[in-house]
Amino acid sequence: MKSILLKLSGRAGDLAGVEPLIALFLGAALLAVFLSAVRQSKSHAEPSAKSSLLWTLYENFSHLSKAVMLVALLVATISILRIYLRETVSNFQQTHGRVTQANYNAVKTIWGSEQEQAELKVEIYTDEEVTERIESEDLTKPAVLRKKIVRHPVTANPFVATRHDVVLKQNPRKKGSAYYGGYETICQFSWKLNNPAATPQKCNLIFPLPAARSMYDDLAATLNGRDVLPQMQLKDATLTLARDLQPNEALDVKISFKSRGVSFWYFQVRESREIRDFLLTLTLPDLPKARLNYPGGCMTPTDIRPTSSAQGCVLTFRLDHAISSQGMGVALPSLPQPGEMTNAVLGETERAWLLLFAMLALTLTIAQISHAALISLLFGTATALAYGLLGDFSDLLFGFVGTAVLILIPLLFALAKLLTRLTTDAAIKALALQFLIIGIVYPCVAGLDPGRQTLYLNICAGGFLGFTAWMLAARLRNRSVEQSSVSVATQPD
Repeated sequence: MKSILLKLSGRAGDLAGVEPLIALFLGAALLAVFLSAVRQSKSHAEPSAKSSLLWTLYENFSHLSKAVMLVALLVATISILRIYLRETVSNFQQTHGRVTQANYNAVKTIWGSEQEQAELKVEIYTDEEVTERIESEDLTKPAVLRKKIVRHPVTANPFVATRHDVVLKQNPRKKGSAYYGGYETICQFSWKLNNPAATPQKCNLIFPLPAARSMYDDLAATLNGRDVLPQMQLKDATLTLARDLQPNEALDVKISFKSRGVSFWYFQVRESREIRDFLLTLTLPDLPKARLNYPGGCMTPTDIRPTSSAQGCVLTFRLDHAISSQGMGVALPSLPQPGEMTNAVLGETERAWLLLFAMLALTLTIAQISHAALISLLFGTATALAYGLLGDFSDLLFGFVGTAVLILIPLLFALAKLLTRLTTDAAIKALALQFLIIGIVYPCVAGLDPGRQTLYLNICAGGFLGFTAWMLAARLRNRSVEQSSVSVATQPD
């Protein structure tokens, strides 16, 4: 018994730490049930001729024990049904839109990883062979002559103009039960270069590929209109072309390929140099302006235009005589996941259910309905079952809307109708209305509008508090009227 009580108190403490408002209402409801159970136990007890102190203590202990057992039963039921609701949400998430890092990594290895495209790097230099004379500390030994290559780089900027065109089309990938943002690209990069030196030089054209573990199709590389791809060396995801440069020679370099990746596409000029006559055109045929997002460290586009089909947009990044380390690119928006609406609503059903249970237990106890605790248990169990069926039938009845219309709403309306059959009191009809609002409206609006979940909870809690205060005031007023009537009736004529 001690371990059970400690476990229940631990769960109550956890609830108070996470949802203090709901814990307060539940505490008030359980206190009302406890006091009502003690009072009913005393009123139903038969008068006894024994008036000893031990017998009185025994009777009081018996009344308290019955009330404590009733409250313990309620707390245990709450714990069990909370576990049921959490298992319902967990099982639904396991098979609907469960985004995990492991599956995301698998998508990257199968489809392609995030692409971070760096700008072409140009090394212009001359190598000079020099001879070093190294004198020995022992003067009797001859000096040592050693030859080495000394590189003299040209620090002037060889870039004259840059034109890049990238077409990025979304291609979502599914892994497990979730979709991940994938895309396909058609990239065309073009540079006009000029040897800034008036003497012959050597040159290395270094083009880093955007991802080490990706697929590159239709790869082409030309220099002044001539195919140079067979002459390029591929090492560490980098294409390198070494050649000789004539004084003031102009170069027209073009590289193109098709590829694919996930999450975002990013371009950056990593070298510290002046960016001249630069234009990057990023065409997104199926991503409208309203859904645009940019990776961290990216500049905003110079211009955004809709595509001819009005289904996407064209981003233009234009720089001239600029120095910048900021990148350019786009991040794909989050994809709608299977069962997204149902998952969002189910995520709020636990709080809605706890608030409903507290409202039922407290209101029925205040209204002095017979077997208020048992009725609260039955209605609470039926409501939890309705939420469970919402997750179970979501895939069978046209998604969330169909399941809500055919399963959830009819079940909760039937329960509200049964509530009105308990008594003809207007308070119970108001309770049925509150039951529908908290049971149906609250989890739907809070789940589908996550930015205002606390607001909706506070509104429902405020309505519950006002409704309870109204019931208490009405109850006290009726009791005062009854006592006045009794006192008038007992007065002698």
